[in-house]
Amino acid sequence: MMSTVVDALSARLYPELLQRDPVVGFVERLDRMVRPHDVVLDLGAGAGERNRYALRGRVRRIVGIDLDPRVKTNPLLDLGVTGDISSLPFPAETFDVVFAIYVLEHVERPAALASAVSRVLRPGGVFLALTPNVAHYTALVSRATPTAFHRWFNTHRGRPAADTFPTWYRLNSRRALVRHFAAAGLEPVSIEGVEVRPNYLTFNPMTFLAGVAYERTVNAFEWLSPMRVNLVATFQKLCTAAPANDRHAR
Repeated sequence: MMSTVVDALSARLYPELLQRDPVVGFVERLDRMVRPHDVVLDLGAGAGERNRYALRGRVRRIVGIDLDPRVKTNPLLDLGVTGDISSLPFPAETFDVVFAIYVLEHVERPAALASAVSRVLRPGGVFLALTPNVAHYTALVSRATPTAFHRWFNTHRGRPAADTFPTWYRLNSRRALVRHFAAAGLEPVSIEGVEVRPNYLTFNPMTFLAGVAYERTVNAFEWLSPMRVNLVATFQKLCTAAPANDRHAR
């Protein structure tokens, strides 16, 4: 009964849910960024069941890396590699674009990750990330609870327990992102806050409505953007021998 009520409320309050989905918005941004001759890397690509982008055939090569061996059969990729994203097993200056969708919260060694991304990016190359904001209430609850609880909770949301991983939240604020990626030679282009439907509060009409009130409030005032649920970050690798690539202006 509660689920039916929440579904009805959601349909009424969020009639354009797909258009407001943060992954959909991020993929649209990625689509505008890439060019046909680009070599692109997906950090934490996994099995390809959740983040449905369509870059294969549109860019020169789309590569993915993940500790999960299912990455090797990811249908979205030209090549899936099993490996650690903080010590990327690729030659220097291999990629034009590197991106990560809901991965940075799982990074235990942020300086190592930033350095690895910078090393494999070509001068003028771009790094894009969609990640939770550590200042949001969902991240605060996540940090205060064990991974076992996250697996249980996500299972009840329809997500397999095997796809729930430990979180560290060491790259999940504007300050942390700029500190680590700037130190690695990447210039911040933009870091935006994005608040969406309260997806983690749909188990009860009252909690859902409280989440809706929060969403409406932080989206109504730009000065509250640091409290929005997601961060969308764009960084560009500095060029020393030539003017910087103006991808981010496209």
